[in-house]
Amino acid sequence: MNGIRCDCFNELLKAYSVMDINKNSNIKLADFKDFNLDYYPDEIDKTTGISPKLKMATNLNACKEYVKYFPNNSASLFFSGKTGLGKTFLTSAIAKELLQKGYNVAFDSIQNYLRAIENEHFGRSLNTDTLQTLLCADLVILDDLGSEFCSPFYTSALYNIINTRLNKGVPTIISSNLSLDELQKRYDDRIISRLTGMFTWMIFLGKDIRRIKATQNK
Repeated sequence: MNGIRCDCFNELLKAYSVMDINKNSNIKLADFKDFNLDYYPDEIDKTTGISPKLKMATNLNACKEYVKYFPNNSASLFFSGKTGLGKTFLTSAIAKELLQKGYNVAFDSIQNYLRAIENEHFGRSLNTDTLQTLLCADLVILDDLGSEFCSPFYTSALYNIINTRLNKGVPTIISSNLSLDELQKRYDDRIISRLTGMFTWMIFLGKDIRRIKATQNK
């Protein structure tokens, strides 16, 4: 009325925008029940002093609790660990559960998001305003941080997403195969400060499950 959009209409627009960018996601949604702890060793990890199976059972339960109590005091999470340990699986399971509850969850690789933002910014694409959608979604999942091309534009866009969402008090989940040392070499202090000081880190341990499955299928 009088050119002013009501809150329900704005929420509907936000939902459609998130649905639109999710159509291009390369991530397949998963179920918590299919997360198999048998792939993780019982033996104590020498670096951490705990078994990967115990650590991953703790991570699985924490992700379930995250969904259960979302969005009440939901923290931004950083999933850290080598490739093939289930980071993408658990983020996609979180996305599926929350989407089923009616929340607006955007999920894709950071590489795909930044490429879309770049194309839209320079007029090479007429798709949805990806950046604005990521700034407003109830939850944003940025998968595989560190896989993207390193450029000033991408770094600026990444910082904008992370910082704006933190300032708005809306959660973001980021996963990466890079260690903290590798992240510090790749990103500037502004990004590292927020990742280490304002995200709850979840460490993933074990052996590459993709390789284990490939060996079993031979």
